[in-house]
Amino acid sequence: MKTRILIAGLVILAVAAGAAVGIGRKSSVEGPDPRAQAIFAARLPDSLGVEQDLGRYRGQVVVVNFWATWCAPCIEEMPGFVRLQDKYRERGVVFVGVALDDPDTVRPFMQRLGVDYPVLTAEAAGYELLKAAGDSKGVMPYTLVIDRTGAVAQTRSGIYRESELDQALAALL
Repeated sequence: MKTRILIAGLVILAVAAGAAVGIGRKSSVEGPDPRAQAIFAARLPDSLGVEQDLGRYRGQVVVVNFWATWCAPCIEEMPGFVRLQDKYRERGVVFVGVALDDPDTVRPFMQRLGVDYPVLTAEAAGYELLKAAGDSKGVMPYTLVIDRTGAVAQTRSGIYRESELDQALAALL
């Protein structure tokens, strides 16, 4: 009789321990997204060298695009980003470019392409932010779409076609 009670007690403890582990896993999955946290914790200079805090975009839908002036696919997708920023600006969508270049190279490039959304410069240090944002291979362009709650809704390595990004943004609004 004592053996059955002991076994029953151990089974109950095992089930309780398993439930506690499951609860712990669930709550960590529902916690803040570390990729979005890395983005919102970043402070990077704009093309004029003025430090900008990405945390100011919390609560908005944010499209963060890592790119470089020497990256042909990056250049190809930028006009679509400009059009989508114009389309969704009034609905709380913000595009932010993170250029892995020096500001003196980025400034004229932005003007030539008509980029009217914020572009920050990260130079070589930007690769660490790129990794923290989820791009472990350093492939550019790399784009994250962060929803209003701070969760990463979409990521894309390579070109993010305007029509696909348009659908993703419309679904978040």
